[in-house]
Amino acid sequence: MNRETGRTRARGFSLIELIIVVAVMMILAGIAVPAFGTTLARSRIQTNAAQMIQDLRLVRDTAIAYQQDLYVYVCTSPASGQTVYYYELFQKDPLNKIHYTPADDPVSGQFVQKTALYGMGFGLPVQSGSAYSFTPATVGGKGYLVLAYCCGKLSNFRGQPVVVSDTSVPTYVAFSSAIGIPVVDAANSRTWYVTISPAGRASSSPVSP
Repeated sequence: MNRETGRTRARGFSLIELIIVVAVMMILAGIAVPAFGTTLARSRIQTNAAQMIQDLRLVRDTAIAYQQDLYVYVCTSPASGQTVYYYELFQKDPLNKIHYTPADDPVSGQFVQKTALYGMGFGLPVQSGSAYSFTPATVGGKGYLVLAYCCGKLSNFRGQPVVVSDTSVPTYVAFSSAIGIPVVDAANSRTWYVTISPAGRASSSPVSP
């Protein structure tokens, strides 16, 4: 006659149970990895858009504070150069109203160069769902969309964004409606838009203005 010893006999997992657990984990991983990749790509493109928005707001506020029209240069050609933009926080020579250009070296607190992160770039500007027609400024063999934030001294109101159609004899063209600067993630086939309203407000959206 067998007698119980009082010990509880530990029961392990069977081979079938282990196979089922591993299979479930593989299925969950297969679902989670693509979702994580999509979330990461979205986060990265939004980071680039948020950085540009922050810089544009800074230029606008600084133009008003220092009572100087300040320029922003967004490279539009060639395609290999569409990864950078520049902006002023102080004119190169305020007495003679001379501006920095992309040919100048960055100067701390006055002229800043920014490069898109994660191998992304910037597309050609759009307006009302179509390509925005403008005259690019050519500096060092590259084309630039040149924006100015006005200080309000002349006919333009404080903080008004305009396109500079001629930088040698500054000619300002006001926005008829919002324009968008595309942030392009070619690797993931994604585009986000930094939108600038005629009043100078900068925002971002996955939808073209």
